Amino acid sequence: MHPSVESLPGPAPDYRRFLDAIYRRCPDRVPLIELAVHAEVVSALLDEPAAAESRAVTRQNVRLLHRLGYDAVKVSATIPFQYPTVTSADSSTLSRTDREWQDQHGGAIDTVEDCERYPWPKQDDVDFGPVEAAAEVLPDGMRLIGFSGGIVEFATNLIGLERFMYAIYDDPDLISVVIDRVGRTIYGVFEAYCQMDAVCALWLGDDLGSKNGLLVSPDLLQAHVFPWYARFVELAHSNQRPFLFHSCGKIDSIMPALIQEIGIDAKHSFEDAIEPVEHFIDRWSSKVGVLGGVDVNILTMGDQQAITARVRQILERTAQRGGYACGSGNSIPNYVPPENFLTMIRAVSDFNAGA
Repeated sequence: MHPSVESLPGPAPDYRRFLDAIYRRCPDRVPLIELAVHAEVVSALLDEPAAAESRAVTRQNVRLLHRLGYDAVKVSATIPFQYPTVTSADSSTLSRTDREWQDQHGGAIDTVEDCERYPWPKQDDVDFGPVEAAAEVLPDGMRLIGFSGGIVEFATNLIGLERFMYAIYDDPDLISVVIDRVGRTIYGVFEAYCQMDAVCALWLGDDLGSKNGLLVSPDLLQAHVFPWYARFVELAHSNQRPFLFHSCGKIDSIMPALIQEIGIDAKHSFEDAIEPVEHFIDRWSSKVGVLGGVDVNILTMGDQQAITARVRQILERTAQRGGYACGSGNSIPNYVPPENFLTMIRAVSDFNAGA
């Protein structure tokens, strides 16, 4: 373990502290939450080589986040959707591999007929190995958050974002069929999470917006996507688990639907250039838990003084209200310096200690 990590206060995890934040109560301290910490950052802070196999990667992640003071850790089963990707060299200092992203121009499915031929993953094809590995090494007091990628993300990956946008008008049946198949697949994953005692919450990640607004119309979301969200929420609540929602981008126009109609319990992903987390808290914290908000740009480019000041600014606006868990505005990619990530963690720890 890196000496800077060892210098932090010893961990005392209690997942109920995290649930208190989700349910808009005031826990005994502000809990931490993170969508993802890149394996290379984990490796640097553990001061050991990064694992390659997915189960070992998960075990390293649990071990680090426990030591950093987290009460709950997000884990993901792997749904083997197949679609074309694009790769390029990763210029990050910590990078060990190429960077990969989805091809925006086309995907594996172009027509409704393609849907019939596509090898849709069955439940037995989903790899829950990383989740099981995390549960096996989970320290007392910690719990897991079962995560899945989202309907719009998977659908645009399968069709291609450009083709998806044209198909909204030219081939609406294609949109309907693909979204339905994706929704059923995600639902099956969430059902499996609900059977795991170690999983205390469900988390959906579906990037619906850009910096300027929604990627698709509210009408399309209402017709095809939100009914699935509502089923996911109903499943979570019927199994006594909260439902967390992650989306990047400017999605303020659909927040009333997400909170009041669908019933999400917490919202994640904030970017200062779109809406600082404090502004969201002022509007919505009486109705929904708030997760993260320390801008990734600050974590990447800022110095320790700037990061500490920003964390304290957020906490001073949120701590007395409750309903807040602190973390990055999105995640900790491999271009965030590990020492900057630790600065955020230490700022939260110092605030909780009254320093």
